[in-house]
Amino acid sequence: MDSLQKSTLIDLLLRSDKRRKILLFLKDGSKNIEEIMELLDSSCTAVLPQIKKLTEKGLIEQENKNYKLSTIGLIITEKMAPLIGAFEVFEDNLDYWAQKDLTGIPSFLRLKLGKLSQYKVIEPQLNRMFEPSEEFVNNLKQSTEIMYFSSFFQPSCSGFDPNFLKKKTDSTFIFTKDLFERVFSPHLEETEDLLLPKNSNLYIYDDTSSVVSLTVTERFMGLLLLNKKGKLDRNLLISSESEAIEWGKELFMYYRGLSRKVSREKNNCPISGKHSDVENTLIWKTL
Repeated sequence: MDSLQKSTLIDLLLRSDKRRKILLFLKDGSKNIEEIMELLDSSCTAVLPQIKKLTEKGLIEQENKNYKLSTIGLIITEKMAPLIGAFEVFEDNLDYWAQKDLTGIPSFLRLKLGKLSQYKVIEPQLNRMFEPSEEFVNNLKQSTEIMYFSSFFQPSCSGFDPNFLKKKTDSTFIFTKDLFERVFSPHLEETEDLLLPKNSNLYIYDDTSSVVSLTVTERFMGLLLLNKKGKLDRNLLISSESEAIEWGKELFMYYRGLSRKVSREKNNCPISGKHSDVENTLIWKTL
């Protein structure tokens, strides 16, 4: 295939939103013309020329009244899907991504950013700049499993309501070493506000990260990143799509694999004050 033919094939795939959608649609299995028309919200007259071009290039085949991907079409579509997903991730929020420090996301997951194609960025209101968004809190309260990574001290977000959190026993927390030593210092008043569930797992990540916080549950994924100047902005990326949740789990497991697990020991001195009914969890040891 000469350079002109290659250019023609690239143009065929990238210069038509309709053709891209048809190929991605057929990735899930063969479809008839009516289903393709419904997908594109177009008439038969508008759809057939696109199908003809894809057929002529050997990317799709007709089987009775249905159309399906050819072997070549399947190979190309498998490679094209992540690229299209990446386009969608960056297209609507290019300024957001251009300002972010992505070094905390390992390269193999940066290549999978297309899985975040269905997401939104929540900007905090000025009068609630240091509070988590209502959508974040509501999703968290309805979750049964919590995976939480944090590298940055956020006073109002450093812990959760202990009466709520005590019930979330299927939870894992990862803190950077500096954050852990600050938050769990027995001399820090804020420590009393970060009481983890009795059966939760806790890990310490000894390095630093541009990932400010990562929250993953069975309901959603939430991500905060530093900007390229190493400063925190509080624009929260959040998604409830299954692929985004799976991506978030991969990122969390990446950090868990680089962290060391710690366990707690009971403190013989009871906690006084507002959390007297909660087990003291301030003494920890590395496993």
